[in-house]
Amino acid sequence: MSAQHVDDEMSIDQEEGVSAKALVPEILIDESDAMLGDLLSEERAAIEDAPAPPEDNENNSESNESNALVLRQSHRLANDQGEWFRSREPSPPSKEVQELYRSFVSEATRYERLSDEEERALGYRVRDHRDRSAAKKLVVHNLRLAIKMAHQYRRQWANIMDLVQEASTGMTIAADKWDPDQGTRFGTYAVYWIRAQLTRFLMMNGRMIHTGNTRAGRKLYFKYPKIRRQLEAAGEAVNAKNVAEIIDEDEREVRLIMNRLEGREASLSASVGEGDTTLGDMIEADIGTPEELAGHHEMQEFISGLIVRFSETIENPRDRDVWTKHLISNDPLTLVELANQYGVSKQRMGQLATKLKRAFRRHVVDELGPDTQLSWLFSRD
Repeated sequence: MSAQHVDDEMSIDQEEGVSAKALVPEILIDESDAMLGDLLSEERAAIEDAPAPPEDNENNSESNESNALVLRQSHRLANDQGEWFRSREPSPPSKEVQELYRSFVSEATRYERLSDEEERALGYRVRDHRDRSAAKKLVVHNLRLAIKMAHQYRRQWANIMDLVQEASTGMTIAADKWDPDQGTRFGTYAVYWIRAQLTRFLMMNGRMIHTGNTRAGRKLYFKYPKIRRQLEAAGEAVNAKNVAEIIDEDEREVRLIMNRLEGREASLSASVGEGDTTLGDMIEADIGTPEELAGHHEMQEFISGLIVRFSETIENPRDRDVWTKHLISNDPLTLVELANQYGVSKQRMGQLATKLKRAFRRHVVDELGPDTQLSWLFSRD
């Protein structure tokens, strides 16, 4: 995982306006086993008291369709216009999910909480020796935290076990990244990776066509309903310009994300009107006019001919390899790889490549005339 990716994932909480100090007393329960007992009791009661799924009949078909929608921050896309409304309680989990969740919670409670010294000892083994058994023990003995975090997102996804799985994945990542010398408990550090993994999961799977996992996308994905209500209450237009000013992001990117959030998926094979016309047939293709396509094709053929004729003038096998395998190849070899093949330095191969670029420019001028504009061709050389 790259450093940029780590920074993006770790910045999700900051973009949502949640600080570490605010998270620790509410979510982390490192100090009190009594609080853990209350949490698990609450979760067991929630499962046992959940109402049975409604019977399938014509009277509740509309309700079933509504409940099947994916929930986000107590909001859902509720109608054909893509308008967002505050949702009702999510549909209760199926009996199979209830049983699986109950079994998982029961299994998680079998593992005692680790002391600060035990966590640090395991953390050193993971950090210094990449001990997988120590990493597994860190995760297993902190599964209560994964359950707690997953439970907070239960309104946004129907299957609680999917959320538990993603939360456990985030904790596994945290176990590999945690440095005991930072002076924080493992749970404090794991919160950020768990929340990042859950947010990523919801963004990627909340809709059939997911919103891009960009900085602006993460900020707008959960905040858009609130921003929309804020603008409507102030009597201002809900447009990309006003939204971009609130979240301090690029207006063009915000407009693209808003279109995805407010739109709804539609099959390109769906029939439109009478006959065999489909929605895909009515969408304009962004490929240019026939004249532009013909001109582009003619230019491609001409340039291809120039390249072929120049290749025929190269007699030295090494120069030919530099030209065909490095300069014009769709999957070019690096100068280092070519240098190793011929037993010369990378700098020498670079000199040969520069010589061939200049020779090709002269070849183009010879064929097209001295007034030919070649600023587009190997301009750096």
